Amino acid sequence: MGADADADADADAKRHGAGATLVRAILCGLTLTPLLRWAVVHHSVPADQVWRRTCVQCSIPLGPRGDLRALSPLARCGNCRSRLGPPPWSLEVVTAMSIAALVWYGPTGLPLAGYLWWAAVGIVLAFVDLAVRRLPARLSYAAVAGLLSVLWADAQLGQVWQPWTRSVAGSLITAAALAASALVMPRMVHWGDVRYGLAVGAAAAWSGWLTLYAAVFLATLVAALVGLGLLLLRRASLTTYLPQGPFLYGGTLLAVLLTAMAEHGP
Repeated sequence: MGADADADADADAKRHGAGATLVRAILCGLTLTPLLRWAVVHHSVPADQVWRRTCVQCSIPLGPRGDLRALSPLARCGNCRSRLGPPPWSLEVVTAMSIAALVWYGPTGLPLAGYLWWAAVGIVLAFVDLAVRRLPARLSYAAVAGLLSVLWADAQLGQVWQPWTRSVAGSLITAAALAASALVMPRMVHWGDVRYGLAVGAAAAWSGWLTLYAAVFLATLVAALVGLGLLLLRRASLTTYLPQGPFLYGGTLLAVLLTAMAEHGP
């Protein structure tokens, strides 16, 4: 009985410790959401325009050196009160949910840091894509470069290279598949999706080939269901372009988490 009580106490302590770590991680992540909001506002411009640095309505400077009130969850310019960036609290909720999922179910150590970077850039890309139907190349490259660099450091420390090489191969394969789709269906798949495919493939394939297949399947399935719903509601036509960034990000994150849950349990 004494051994069982000690085991239960240890389990409770681990659960409490994991819960405290989760709360700290979410709080730390939320302190960075003003920077994520700034990145979304900064990059949410058509391809033929320069990056946004001021409010569209009143031209007050935005960003870390400008009006910080515009980067709050209220999503309004502090000067003219016009709407800026993602809807109020939407980015903060998505960020908190992504951090909670990765910290609770995702990898640990250096890979966790790499996936948190990938998630942060992926959230920015998703909201930019929703706003202007565009996935800026420099953000896609930053996502894949940061993730692969951290995973390379982890492989170097542990001298286990198979996950890293699989991640690189998955990155190239995913981008190649999306490039073929862009050539065949240019109205449905854009070249920004191809570039972001590098980051998507790297993140999914590190966990395994099955995770990569699941990520592509989930992203395609959800996009198809959303498109079907829009058609039924007469909010879209067969030629309407759906931004793929949110589906690629969400499908990959879900596939990575499902793989971790299957391997280690809830």
